[in-house]
Amino acid sequence: MPLIDGGSRITNYIVEKRESTRKAYSTVTTNCQKCSFRIPNLVEGCEYYFRVLAENEFGIGEPAETAEPVRASEAPSPPESLNIMDVTRNSVSLAWPKPEHDGGSKITGYVIEAQRKGTNQWAHITTVKTLDCIVKNLTENEEYTFQVMAVNSAGRSAPRESRPVIIKEQMMLPEFDLRGIYQKTVIAKAGDNIKIEIPVLGRPRPTVTWKKEDQMLKQTQRVNYENTATATILTINECTRSDSGQYPLSAKNIVGEVSEVITVQVHDIPGPPTGPIKFDEISSDFVTFSWQPPLNDGGVPISNYVVEMRQTDSTTWTELATTVIRTIFKATRLTTGVEYQFRVKAQNRYGIGPAITSESVVANYPFKVPGPPGTPQVTAVTKETMTISWNEPVTDGGSPILGYHVERKERNSILWQTVSKMLVSGNIFKSTGLTDGIAYEFRVIAENLAGKSKPSKPSEPVFALDPIDPPGKPIPLNITRHAVTLKWTKPEYNGGFKITGYTVEKRDLPNGRWLKANFSNILETEFTVSGLTEDAAYEFRVIARNAGGAVSQPSEPSDAITCRDDIEAPKIKVDAKYKDTLVLKAGEVFRLEADVSGRPPPSMTWTKGEKELEDTAKLEIKIADFSTVLINKDSSRRDGGAYTLTATNPGGFAKHIFNVKVLDRPGPPEGPLAASEVTAEKCVLSWLPPLDDGGAKIDHYVVEKRETSRLAWTAVATEVPLTKLKVTKLLKGNEYVFRVMAVNKYGYGIGLPVETSESVKVSERPLPPGKITLLDVTRNSVSLSWEKPEHDGGSRILGYIVEMQSKGSEKWSTCATVKVTEATITGLIQGEEYTFRVSAQNEKGISDPRQLGIPVVAKDLVIPPAFKLLFTTFSVLAGEDLKVDVPFVGRPKPAVFWHKDNVALKQTTRVNAESSENITVLTIKEACREDVGAYLVKLTNSAGEATETLNIVVLDKPGPPTGPVKVDEVTADSITISWEPPKYDGGSSINNYIVEKRDTSTTTWQIVSATVARTTIKACRLKTGCEYQFRITAENRYGKSTYLTSEPISSGAITARDEVEPPHISMDPKYKDTIVVHAGESFKLEADVHGKPIPSIQWLKGDRELTNTARMEIKSTDFATSLSVKEAIRVDSGQYILLAKNVAGPVEITGVTAE
Repeated sequence: MPLIDGGSRITNYIVEKRESTRKAYSTVTTNCQKCSFRIPNLVEGCEYYFRVLAENEFGIGEPAETAEPVRASEAPSPPESLNIMDVTRNSVSLAWPKPEHDGGSKITGYVIEAQRKGTNQWAHITTVKTLDCIVKNLTENEEYTFQVMAVNSAGRSAPRESRPVIIKEQMMLPEFDLRGIYQKTVIAKAGDNIKIEIPVLGRPRPTVTWKKEDQMLKQTQRVNYENTATATILTINECTRSDSGQYPLSAKNIVGEVSEVITVQVHDIPGPPTGPIKFDEISSDFVTFSWQPPLNDGGVPISNYVVEMRQTDSTTWTELATTVIRTIFKATRLTTGVEYQFRVKAQNRYGIGPAITSESVVANYPFKVPGPPGTPQVTAVTKETMTISWNEPVTDGGSPILGYHVERKERNSILWQTVSKMLVSGNIFKSTGLTDGIAYEFRVIAENLAGKSKPSKPSEPVFALDPIDPPGKPIPLNITRHAVTLKWTKPEYNGGFKITGYTVEKRDLPNGRWLKANFSNILETEFTVSGLTEDAAYEFRVIARNAGGAVSQPSEPSDAITCRDDIEAPKIKVDAKYKDTLVLKAGEVFRLEADVSGRPPPSMTWTKGEKELEDTAKLEIKIADFSTVLINKDSSRRDGGAYTLTATNPGGFAKHIFNVKVLDRPGPPEGPLAASEVTAEKCVLSWLPPLDDGGAKIDHYVVEKRETSRLAWTAVATEVPLTKLKVTKLLKGNEYVFRVMAVNKYGYGIGLPVETSESVKVSERPLPPGKITLLDVTRNSVSLSWEKPEHDGGSRILGYIVEMQSKGSEKWSTCATVKVTEATITGLIQGEEYTFRVSAQNEKGISDPRQLGIPVVAKDLVIPPAFKLLFTTFSVLAGEDLKVDVPFVGRPKPAVFWHKDNVALKQTTRVNAESSENITVLTIKEACREDVGAYLVKLTNSAGEATETLNIVVLDKPGPPTGPVKVDEVTADSITISWEPPKYDGGSSINNYIVEKRDTSTTTWQIVSATVARTTIKACRLKTGCEYQFRITAENRYGKSTYLTSEPISSGAITARDEVEPPHISMDPKYKDTIVVHAGESFKLEADVHGKPIPSIQWLKGDRELTNTARMEIKSTDFATSLSVKEAIRVDSGQYILLAKNVAGPVEITGVTAE
């Protein structure tokens, strides 16, 4: 409404509009009565300016115009949907599409609101300009509904609600996105860097691990992997061929685990070809060699090989070929005799690999001279000519044989002559120009391109004589698959000499060569050729040789002979007596004979049952070509039965069965011999008939018995017709053994017996056990012992049954079954009162029970420790082991402590103590002197403590007497000495002492006395003026001690004189002061020494006795001594001590020198 109405009431308003793109207004209405107006029919999306004019009775006023254009629009439509994209434990991700209609005005934003389940209120969350939103700080496990409203200049759209959603962590199985890796394979060139990045999905975020083959991938600076929030990245820097392989990776979270395998292929140049290089052919101007492909082809196929060559006297390699496809190469145009070396490299698309080098090889002929030909044979002889033949060499040296050279010599000559004027091409040669009656030898030499072979062995000497007639045509006597037996007639003319042998030759039909068929001389006109091939056809001929060495022409060949057996099935013929069973008595001999026919001769075997019989001393078997005999000596029952003779050849087989029956004693009845229905005075025995009735029906049985405490058998019944017997009149409690023997009606006597496997005791139930003693009680167990029953009922006690009864209960329950006379019952209730009883059981039953006299309450006993020792002193021989058992009692179990000489016992592998429930054991292995002493054992528990002292004595040889040896008196011919007993007597009293003396001028000791009972002795009958040394040993029952010597080995000896004077040393007064010398100078110390007997003299420096050296010299006489040092050095400074000693005592003088 206008502020100024012009003094007259406003009657109406005029509303006008204009599009912002135009200048002219158009009237919308002229009669608007209110201060608002709805303008219809606007063009949606167009911008308009509006103005309003007020009108009264005096006219129309000035217009009021909108400052900014107004777009013709309305509130937008709501988004089509509100989608829940993700949910965590405190947030939700929302997304929505744009509204289908923006209301004609640009969408300026979106309002998000949330409503918690259980409330009607929508809470404003945020306003966003994008099409998604993350709502945070929500309450976990609460259910929310969300709504979104689009906003434009016209206002908000209607809300679009989401589905209700519970706020909690989402679960999703891990998943790898492998779309970026083709066929799950990564290919790289060696030296490149590999980076494999694989997106990883899953909620919660999975843990990703990598492997190489089947081992966890070891992360290094070069090879490692990294896991990000959304992916896993494997990095391999400067990859090598060894990085190729399978890389399994797995992702795991609480939902599950998935695995994939990435294959990495690293390609590189190939490795060296696989050697060694083999030379397949070597010639004078070429070499063919081969190799194997590389073990490592670089990951791609080998395209070709590069072959190079060098002469071994040069270092330069020459390329022979670069496009070799196969693994073999022929190097040509080589120089004969030159040594070469070759190398080969493999190549693929990435380059050429390293080479493999061959051994050195010389280009030369690949063959040698041939081997020597076979030994020549003389095949034809006249008085002027000889024809020889030979076999080719075993080896031709690798080159064909060009021909042969033939040499000849007279038998008594050493000169070989070549008789072939040119190379002989075949292996037959006729030598002419021989002298009648002379023996000749021949040898042959082969030749190939490489040269001549060594000569063959010479032929046998043959005389040049006219030939003998050939033998008659060979006739076959016997033909088999592999052999032919031939016969022929002698030559009509023997050449004037006796026929000494024949040679048989054979040849394969139709085109075989004649070959020698015998390998030793044939003397007769019959021979069997063996080693032939079945169904092959042969011809045979014979050559004769006489004593003059002449050889005949071959005989006329035999007819064609085919090697195959003339087959005739075997037949067996036996005497009519073997048609029936052969019956004989035990101990006799029987003989089985048969004739056998068939071609070829059949093989024969004797069997009995399934076992083939062999020739033995008792059973003799003889087999000829067409007959056989079996002889059995000293026949027994088991020799009876069926004997089968089988004859076999390729035509078939034949069998004949010989039945033999040997009459003998029957065998033992079949066991077991069982005893049943045993009472105090009877039992029933039963058994089975014998397996072997001895060839006759069992007539009856004999039953015998014996008491186990006796050896003699007595008859129970001698004619028992059945296999069962009731035995009566047995003594109660006795044990019996029974036996049964079978008897047959042929009178062959009684067979072997069968005995009861165990003794049969005639018994009844035992008496009750004796007195029951309560051994121990704890809060949950009781230990009992009892005495055996006074009588076991005549049968061994098998065990005892312990029963118990709780207080207030009438039921007895079995709590233990034992075989010994004691038992511990466990599982008792603390404080409960129990009664116990024990029954004995034998094979007859259970005795009446014996009951414990008083009830027992289950509770722990408290007993102060106490020892149960019988004695406390233990002795052991030195070197032996000692085991000291110390039993004790105490509840609860006492702690045990051992001490030795008031110090805790040190446990070692040699000395140790072990304790159990009621005993402690001290073990000393290989006892020695240091084990002697007092051992204190202490027991402690809550009830008190106890101690016991044990004395261990090791019985051994004593220690040496205690020194020093004192000289109590010296006269012209005697010395009295004394000593102290050994500090260690070896656990046994000293029986005596053995005293020996020695004149110091000798090394021989002499016994003064071996039975000295006291620790003093007077040695008499000594030589006046002589020096003596004494030694004493102590002896007990276990041996002698070591020696105590009267003086140290280096000291003087005792002199037998009337007077004793202590040593006295006189020195120059200058030695009283420190003697000073310069390095390199010499010094000398001198002194006079007196004493009776003459003292021994020692020079010392510090604690070390001095002796003569290169720089130090000590000179001593009976009455003087000196010490000289040459070229003094710093270490010679210090105190020098002169010590003089005799039986009267020692005396010493100390001097000092300094540099």
